[in-house]
This record gives sequence, structure tokens and C-alpha cells, in this order.
Amino acid sequence: WRCPTLGPMIPISETVTTPRPRPEAFAYVADFTKVADWDPGIRSSVRVAGEGGVGTRYEVGATFAGRVVPMTYEVIEHTVPSRIVLRGLAATLEAVDSISFEDLPAGGTRVTYRADFTLKGGLRYFGFAMKPLFGRLGRKAIGGLRAALNR
Repeated sequence: WRCPTLGPMIPISETVTTPRPRPEAFAYVADFTKVADWDPGIRSSVRVAGEGGVGTRYEVGATFAGRVVPMTYEVIEHTVPSRIVLRGLAATLEAVDSISFEDLPAGGTRVTYRADFTLKGGLRYFGFAMKPLFGRLGRKAIGGLRAALNR
């Protein structure tokens, strides 16, 4: 069941590999104050509550359609060093970011980033048209993450 004020979910999923060991890759990505360093769609991220685990909240300035949109992200799952899930809320958008970390057989880590976006309010009627935009945002974010993890 979906709330009638929410539009269809727009999923994106990307994978990156890095020679960094899994605990190191997890520590970097799970520190969501660093998201603006690797995601070009994020202008700022400040931790406002918590120490990084479940319940930690971040105030994030996300760029969307050429303007900065304030979002609040909260850690809803934190399994070191395997998985972190954050839920982001804005006036017209809800996002659930799930980031998983797996050891590669030859060493290094595979990072799988999945984001599920749900448009709210009047934007919910434009989900079909906005799907390519979210796909581009996801590819740019994972490209930035790949570069950051491989520095």
C-alpha cells in the first residue's frame, strides 16, 4: 500500500570497486558528513545528532533542478562494516539510500549503492519524466565515490 500523496518509487543502483579494505571503505562512506566530497549533487552535510550509528541525523543541502533543497537524513540501519541505510526527507522528496560493502576475492571491496526516491506533493505526478534525471544523479554520485575511494 502507498500513501496517495506519494508518487511511484524511482530506484537507482550502481556498483563500484576499490582496492581499499572493507572496514576502511565503510568508515569513509558511513561518515555522511563526507558525502559532499564525493557526490556532486550534495552541497553540504552536517551531523546534527548522534555519533554515526542508528538514529544519527544529518542536515544536507542537495542540489535539485538547479537549486539547493534542504533535506534531513537519518541513519536507520548501521551494520559495521557491511551495510548502512539512511532515509532522507525533504518537502517534495523522500530518499532511502542503502549502501552495502562486500570483500572481493582478490582483495578490496565492492560497494553497492541503491537509492529509492519517492516524489511527494505535486511532483508525484512527474515521476516518469524525472526518472532519467535521477539516473544521471546516481551515475554522477557513484563516479564521485569511485574517484574518492580510489585516491
